[in-house]
Amino acid sequence: MIYSKVLIKPNLLITSLIFFFFTIQLTANDSSNLYEISNELMCPVCQGQTVAESNSKLAISMRDVIKQKISEGKNKNEILNYFTEIYGDNILATPPVKGLNILLYLVPILFLVISIFYWYKKVKK
Repeated sequence: MIYSKVLIKPNLLITSLIFFFFTIQLTANDSSNLYEISNELMCPVCQGQTVAESNSKLAISMRDVIKQKISEGKNKNEILNYFTEIYGDNILATPPVKGLNILLYLVPILFLVISIFYWYKKVKK
């Protein structure tokens, strides 16, 4: 009888520790997802700050919405789409590669190629 009580306590302790570490891991994943998502959204009222960096009331509210969406099981793309439906593409820290935004990606590359070609011609003379 005493032996079975002694065995139950270590098993209970091991089970509790496993549950504790699993809970900590889930909380760490949620907070890293929160930071990752909020770092990809620009604060609508702060100039040049992401939602993760800003301490404005709107940014805090947006982080709360992100927490709620994560707890509902929404993934990163669903949450970003939710905010782009409300605020438009300007809310994204990285502009999407479509429409005139393609120029943001192509102009520096074209400038580099033209510069290399120009200097190559100039040096060759």
